[in-house]
Amino acid sequence: MLRRSWTVCAMTALLLSGTAAAQSPGTLLVGGFGQWTHFDSKWGMDTGFGNSIGYGGRIGAFFAPNWNLEADGQYTPAQAATGADYKGLGLPGESVKASTIAARLVYSFPLGNLPSIHIGAGGVLQNFRGDDNLGGATYQFGGNGLVGFNLGFGGVSLRVDGLVNYFPSNDGKFDFGAQAGLQLSPDLRNLMGGGATGAPVMWAPYMWWDQMDAPLPGTVELGGFAQWTLFDDNAGMVGNVPKDGLGYGGRVGVFLSDPRWEIEGDGYYSPHDNDAEVIPAGAATDVNAHALAARLNYNFPFRLMGRQSQFIIGAGGVRTSYKFKGGTNPPEDSYSYNYGASGLAGVRLAVANRTALRLDGVIDYMPNHDPDANMNIHFRGGLSFLIGGARPEVMCTYAGLESIPASSPNCVAPPPPPPPPPPPAMCQYNSNIPATDPACVPPPSNVDTTAITGPIYFDFDKSTIRPDAAATLDRKLPWLQANPGMRIRIEGNADERGSDEYNLALGQRRAASAKRYLVDHGIAADRFDLVSYGEERPVCTDHNEACWQQNRRDDFRIVTIGSDRIVIPPQ
Repeated sequence: MLRRSWTVCAMTALLLSGTAAAQSPGTLLVGGFGQWTHFDSKWGMDTGFGNSIGYGGRIGAFFAPNWNLEADGQYTPAQAATGADYKGLGLPGESVKASTIAARLVYSFPLGNLPSIHIGAGGVLQNFRGDDNLGGATYQFGGNGLVGFNLGFGGVSLRVDGLVNYFPSNDGKFDFGAQAGLQLSPDLRNLMGGGATGAPVMWAPYMWWDQMDAPLPGTVELGGFAQWTLFDDNAGMVGNVPKDGLGYGGRVGVFLSDPRWEIEGDGYYSPHDNDAEVIPAGAATDVNAHALAARLNYNFPFRLMGRQSQFIIGAGGVRTSYKFKGGTNPPEDSYSYNYGASGLAGVRLAVANRTALRLDGVIDYMPNHDPDANMNIHFRGGLSFLIGGARPEVMCTYAGLESIPASSPNCVAPPPPPPPPPPPAMCQYNSNIPATDPACVPPPSNVDTTAITGPIYFDFDKSTIRPDAAATLDRKLPWLQANPGMRIRIEGNADERGSDEYNLALGQRRAASAKRYLVDHGIAADRFDLVSYGEERPVCTDHNEACWQQNRRDDFRIVTIGSDRIVIPPQ
């Protein structure tokens, strides 16, 4: 029942227009939006409409019919409320920068030609900071929920969402908001040369952990890793630099419609001591780093120890934050914030079914860091698990039913047509008269015609003339040359193995091989009639090779001699 349900979902998604077509596994989602946010009153923010308008973008991918993973980031140049001074973010009534990063799992309900409705849930990171990006910032982690709809126009759709963020710390806070923007669903098979076709693809029933050699469209990569980070001397802030060392993190990715491409996001956390060359008074004792990144990866497949592995290169964006503890300058539990570009090079080594060892080198470059840009280098190792993935459905092969899957109960063979009536038996001595004609009598000759009528034999499932058969055919040549008016019927036969249709075709090929041999040796082609009896005329009925060899033969029948007697060739 579950397999059938997934098949129905996949077929339905492909048949629906607009938005529903974007639900094919591996479909990439890219969008931008404007957002209005009503901040919780506990934040001390001015939530007037003009002071809480922001903008952002999202990226995601479908991993199964109607299911997708997505992440978005949003920025709002907000205002502190009059009379509020939130943790030193700025003077009352002045600017406060608000930003969020959210990741969620989304389910879409396609409604035919109407908009698709979707719901989603996941996690969110929210940050408030002053204009200088340093000190007084606050970070909150919490839950995120979303409900909305898409109105599709081919590969583009209008997307509208209502959302809520809940932050459980500090007595709990709720933010509400609304987003509206455009969402694109580019086909990477077409854009990146993956071989897109105009024909829709139907997907076979989903198996989440079956045997898989290589990633498929919609395959989800889940993994964890340990990493060693070489922090830039400018990381953190002046006098508060994290020490190089170990951290840990996790990743999730989705392989796209061209599974050489994968979109993935990862995050890490690295708690370290302050390692600044000069540590000023009041500086932090600990500088804890964490980052969230999203990248588009390209996979170069290769085989190792009988399994497919991949070299990986990727690029995207990263947001890096540093938390300072144990000091007064910056204050305890304050943050600094960077964003920039992230590049990756690595290898995914398959070690078992759907399980791989992942080794990566990552460079995060943050150009907006004060006082100078900085670059952190990470070396990662961990395991990845490849879950799910869509296989194209095997389609029905019967005439007129090619548009339905082979698993459909309607994919059944049409009834065969009634067999044609058997042809009337013809005279074996003269093919122009029926066998019942009184004139159907043996030719008037006492000559031994064994040399002409002797059979030849073939190997199993072959129509090639063997050396012994060639010798038999050579003995026929002088008889045929001495009797130019003689017509011969060559009758091809097969043993009992194989279908009727196959054996008839094999017998026809064997008769044609004998004719071709005689014609190549100077006998006119119009002197031969060919017929195949398949396995209908066995000379032996036992079920063994010795008997089958006798049935794999060509028989030769004299149809007419063309004169009143058979001429014996000179010896």
